[in-house]
Amino acid sequence: MSSQAGVEDARIEVGYDAAVYERLRGGDPNPDAAVRVVCGGRVLVSGRDGLRWHCAQLVRALEPLFEDEPATVEFYEADECYHLVPDGDAVRLRCERTADDGDAGPSAVVDREAFVTELLRTVETFCDVVVGANPALADEVAEVRERAGDARVAAAGFGDWGLPVRLLDTEPETAHGGTVYTQTAVLAVGDARFGAFDGDVLADEESRDAPAAARLWLSDPTAVERGADVGLHVEPNPDALAWHDHAFSGEVVDVADLPASARTPSDDSPDRRALLHVGAGTVAFDPDAVATAAEGTAGDDEPPAVTVGQRLRLRAASVHLSDVVVTDAPSMADRTEAELRDALSDPARRAAAATELARRDAEDAAAAITDCLRTDPPASDRRALVRALDVLADESAVPGLIERLGDADPDVRRAAAVALATVGDPAALDPLLAAVRSESDSATRRAVARAARDVDPTRALDHFASLVRTDSDPAVRESVVRVLGGTGNVHAEALVVEAVDDPDPDVAREAISAVRWFTDERPVGGLLRRLGDDDPTVRVAAADAFVELGARAAHYHDGDELSAETRTRVVRALLDRLDDENAAVRRTAMEALGSQAHPESVMPLCAAYDDDEACRPAAVDALGRIGDPRAIPTVVAALDDDDPGVRRRACRACARLGTSAGVPRLGRLARADPRLAVRVEAVEALGHVGDDRDEVFEALEAVLDDGEADLRWEAVTALGRLDHPRARFVLRQVVEDDPDESVRERARSRLE
Repeated sequence: MSSQAGVEDARIEVGYDAAVYERLRGGDPNPDAAVRVVCGGRVLVSGRDGLRWHCAQLVRALEPLFEDEPATVEFYEADECYHLVPDGDAVRLRCERTADDGDAGPSAVVDREAFVTELLRTVETFCDVVVGANPALADEVAEVRERAGDARVAAAGFGDWGLPVRLLDTEPETAHGGTVYTQTAVLAVGDARFGAFDGDVLADEESRDAPAAARLWLSDPTAVERGADVGLHVEPNPDALAWHDHAFSGEVVDVADLPASARTPSDDSPDRRALLHVGAGTVAFDPDAVATAAEGTAGDDEPPAVTVGQRLRLRAASVHLSDVVVTDAPSMADRTEAELRDALSDPARRAAAATELARRDAEDAAAAITDCLRTDPPASDRRALVRALDVLADESAVPGLIERLGDADPDVRRAAAVALATVGDPAALDPLLAAVRSESDSATRRAVARAARDVDPTRALDHFASLVRTDSDPAVRESVVRVLGGTGNVHAEALVVEAVDDPDPDVAREAISAVRWFTDERPVGGLLRRLGDDDPTVRVAAADAFVELGARAAHYHDGDELSAETRTRVVRALLDRLDDENAAVRRTAMEALGSQAHPESVMPLCAAYDDDEACRPAAVDALGRIGDPRAIPTVVAALDDDDPGVRRRACRACARLGTSAGVPRLGRLARADPRLAVRVEAVEALGHVGDDRDEVFEALEAVLDDGEADLRWEAVTALGRLDHPRARFVLRQVVEDDPDESVRERARSRLE
């Protein structure tokens, strides 16, 4: 453990619920699921994310950690991330919401070795779950699994020589050729099982099924095949308990002097070692000792030398375990169902055993897991057990799940509600409705309400109508409104429209956030009333709803447009908000005016640009979205604004307006603006604004000498749009000379 003060335990929890397994079985290798990092019993960061994407983030984060460099893991779906900063034997975790301009969130200090193990466990568990649910997806996670294997070898400190394995068993006193040998370690790589002679009993004290990194030495190897057709894999052997006569296929990636510290068989002291990459990692052999099978080299007096880049299939007379480091707790993948049921009573293995029983859909698994749940294990185990019942979706588990609606831990209550929804037994409706009224945690209350809706939609809707109209607790009304907003049921939507006028601001905002996606005019009256609400947050929400509701600008929602009369009413109400005392209200009203794209908005927005410094970015953006030529003088003038955010939006607005009036200023911004983001937008705009082709071409050609690859990439894209006689010549030069491959590739694609 680290000597750092305040070091906390850390774990990564992934919600493998029924929806995840359903998507995997349907062929989706990147299902979204709940992911959270828990440190010292508190949630540090959480969100929903595509699991393959997120696990790829985790395994990428390991590489800089091994080099004492910081790394970042992002939640793509949740606009959150956490930074990993090495600090001696510890890692500092610091969270932030990327949507909040990098505002700092919670932080923690964790043991580095333990956290690396946790990252590896999370990634490899995901790969196992994917292949277990749908073997056809093995190729979809092959790269993530391989990188995790490389990281496991690196975590063991093995450098280039190492193979990620699962340590299945040890067999003492193995006999071969009339001699009794000390011990055989039975290993697995993917589906391949094989034995390795363990003369130093390196694996003697290690746990069965443990993920590990191993160094393997192939003694007296014979090359039975050479050539490009040789694959990269360890070949399964039906006699895994033997430590001899195993085959390894791969590519030679290194030939070098043997390190003095390397263990080799006592009767073999080679001077050199070659590394054979077998897909998951490398094994070593003496390149000078490779014999060649007669059928492979007929007519050759001497076997060909082993060189880097060769593809070889080697059969080893014996395989020796040179080193092994167990880097994680044992897996449950190779346990029998009886062993898994027994493991439910073991605190160290209970959660993994329940997960594996559910994955296999084992007989009577629901009863065994429910019985275990009633022993009231720790909260983390209760969550795992409930999630396993979710995966099983067995009606016999309903009574036990209903009991957990009263659990002391809100995560367990939430998981129980989700599981009841998965099972779909209408008998759970009344307990769920009672839990909606009594639940103190808002996220859990919403999960319980969703579950009530799903187990019996018809009866639940009647109860929800009563709750929305009469319940005295606004938190209950808010939760029910959120659930109703996602049903698509016409009666549910009518209740949500009604809730727009709720006296509580939280309930009103929840209803407003739902009706913005409706495709008719039912919400308009309530939203217009809320535009004048005393609460500025409600006014912002109401204005924001009109960004999507009935929007006409091409960059927004393409649902049904509002009638001409209704749109005029909406636009005039939004124009009244341009004088609102609250800047957030004014900014949101401007964005809504841009999306509604009404000609009455143009001149008031031009005036707002001149008069309202705090809202200039929003005014320019709205003018660009409306696309009215009367806005051109204001938009072009905004290219010289002191605020880089305004300049960037002005570039974009010029592109949308398709005006060449700003070409000289866009050229200056592209060459010399101090902000890279502004320069990129200026270059992109130059590719759209058109008529002054020589001036545009000169500006773009100048940018191709810039040191920023992103800027050159945009310039190449813009040149590809430009109908200039020298454009193809310049693009060919970029293909030949640009130092960045992505820029060269972009230029090639523009020439096609």
